Amino acid sequence: MKHKLIPVAIAIILLLLWSCGPTYPEGNTEISYPVPEFSDAVLSYNTIRQELHCEIRVMYDNPIPELNAELILTGFDISTLELILNDSALYGDALIGDNIFSRNISLSRIDSINGSISIQYDILDSGIVIRSYVDTLDIIANLPPVITEITMPDTIVRPVTGTKDLLIYLEVDDPNGVYDVVNAYFQVQSNSTGQWSADFPLNDTGEMGDITAGDGIFSTGLQISSKNSAATNYFRFRVKDTASNFSDWNLDSVVVR
Repeated sequence: MKHKLIPVAIAIILLLLWSCGPTYPEGNTEISYPVPEFSDAVLSYNTIRQELHCEIRVMYDNPIPELNAELILTGFDISTLELILNDSALYGDALIGDNIFSRNISLSRIDSINGSISIQYDILDSGIVIRSYVDTLDIIANLPPVITEITMPDTIVRPVTGTKDLLIYLEVDDPNGVYDVVNAYFQVQSNSTGQWSADFPLNDTGEMGDITAGDGIFSTGLQISSKNSAATNYFRFRVKDTASNFSDWNLDSVVVR
């Protein structure tokens, strides 16, 4: 008889344990936001497109048709700016109603100096600011390029007839990457007056003596004939980047015999 009562006792114990298990909330489980809450702020500047993008998530129980922002800028063509961000998939906003307010706007920057952006987002209620959030972005200046190596012959002998090629290769570098270097020039000093000539271009297009396009080696070719004077010819070289920064002049020479 005792053995028959054991399964019944086990069942009663299991029922008691089940009734003591976890409980789950009932009804509405949504989080309320009686006070506006900011998060996931993004502030970026695309130097190629010269475009500012700002966005921020705002959670608030009351509807927010738009979000005001005031910017203070350093290193741009303007020093202050007022923006209105939206959550309507307009002007750089990605999705409607995702609580992320965004805005894209074109801004011209002075690339050769350091810049900064400070933005303050404000939520207004009856014209009064009830919540603010500040974000900042530092922008490093576009630094000037450098010439790392000049390859040209020290001496070239004039041909008796015809012409001989004088090839010049200029290897460059830039803190922003070699793609930032857009032009290369050289000048030749007059042996009679000592004055420097106008700029002559070198290219990195894979043409006119350049071997590979976009490899950071600018090239050009000159032709030497019997009509050239026997003399030491002095050259100077410099390069320019997308921000119109110039490298220092680099000197070299070739003896024509």
